[in-house]
Amino acid sequence: MRTLSLAFTFLLAFNSQAEEQPPQHQQRIDFIQQQFEQTRNHSQTWQWGWFGFLGSASVVQTIVANTADDDKLQYDMSVGAVTSFLGAADMLLNPMQSHNYSDQLQQMNSNSVLEKTDKLQQAEAWLVKAAAREAYEQSWTNHLLAGLVNGLAGLAVAYDDKRPIDGWLTFATGVAVSEFKIYTAPQTMMAAQQAYQNGNYSTKTAKTNQQRLFVAAAGPNLMINWKF
Repeated sequence: MRTLSLAFTFLLAFNSQAEEQPPQHQQRIDFIQQQFEQTRNHSQTWQWGWFGFLGSASVVQTIVANTADDDKLQYDMSVGAVTSFLGAADMLLNPMQSHNYSDQLQQMNSNSVLEKTDKLQQAEAWLVKAAAREAYEQSWTNHLLAGLVNGLAGLAVAYDDKRPIDGWLTFATGVAVSEFKIYTAPQTMMAAQQAYQNGNYSTKTAKTNQQRLFVAAAGPNLMINWKF
C-alpha cells in the first residue's frame, strides 16, 4: 500500500508540474517576443541604414577616386573607399539580427507542450545572440578596431601622401562616424537578457522607451531624424 501511495503521489506531482509548465513557458516566450518586437524597427533601420550609407559611400568614393583630376582628392577618396568598404563588409559579416529573430519567433507554433518547449529554447538562444551582438557593438574591442582602421587611414594621408593636417582630419572624421554608429546601435536586448536572467519576465514591467532615433541612407548621405 505504501508503494502504491508513493507512486500515486509521484504521478500527482508530475502531472501538476506538466500542467504548470505551459503557462510559465508562455510567459517567458511572450516576454522575449515583446522585447524583439520593441527593438525590431530600430534593429532593422540601424542595420540596413548604416549598411546602405557605408556601401553607397564606398561606391561613390571609388568612382570619384577614378575620375577626379585633383591628386589629393583622388588619394582621399581612395582611402575613404577602403574604410567605407570595410565598414559595409563588417555589417554583412556581423549583422544586427534582432528584427529577423522577431519575425522568425513570431512564426513558430506553440500549440502543444512540446512546441512551447522548443519555442522557448529557440527564443532563449536568440536572446543570447542578440544581446551578445549589441554588447559587442558597445565593447572596447569594437571601439579600438574602429580607431585602428581610422588611424591607419589617417596615417596613410599624413605620411604616405605627406599631408599631416589632412591626415588628422581624416582620422577625426572617421572616428566621429564610427562612434556615432556605435551610439545609435540598439541596446534593448542587453537589458532584456539581464531582466530575464533575474526572473523579471513580466511583459507588463519590461516595456522599454519608445525609439526616438531613426537613421536612413540616401546615396552617400546619412539622414538622421530625432523624434521629440
